[in-house]
Amino acid sequence: MARFQLVVHTRPFPGREAEYHRWYDDFHLDEVLQVPGFVTAERYAPLSDRKDAEPGGDGSYLALFTIESDDIAETVAVFREAQRSMTQPPCLDPDSVVLTWWRSLGSRTTKSPSENAGGA
Repeated sequence: MARFQLVVHTRPFPGREAEYHRWYDDFHLDEVLQVPGFVTAERYAPLSDRKDAEPGGDGSYLALFTIESDDIAETVAVFREAQRSMTQPPCLDPDSVVLTWWRSLGSRTTKSPSENAGGA
């Protein structure tokens, strides 16, 4: 089975961040994971407090969904149909939503730092 990623950028309306995070974490991730083929969901926030961070971020957050499918066109179609009934909360800025679909070109895995230090 092939693996794919759905990358989603969204942001809350100003002042509605807590509501947005509650909706995403307590409801929306599970809602998306009900779509056949969607196997993992992760959320990320920018490292805006780092000295090397790019200035002027747009306040968006990233959600990364892993999909396993033998027919990604069908999986996308099923997802698009499911989207019609997914909740669009008032805290979410609809103009901020950007979805991009990605296919794997290959992967590598390194040993974790604890595995590398095991024999020292």
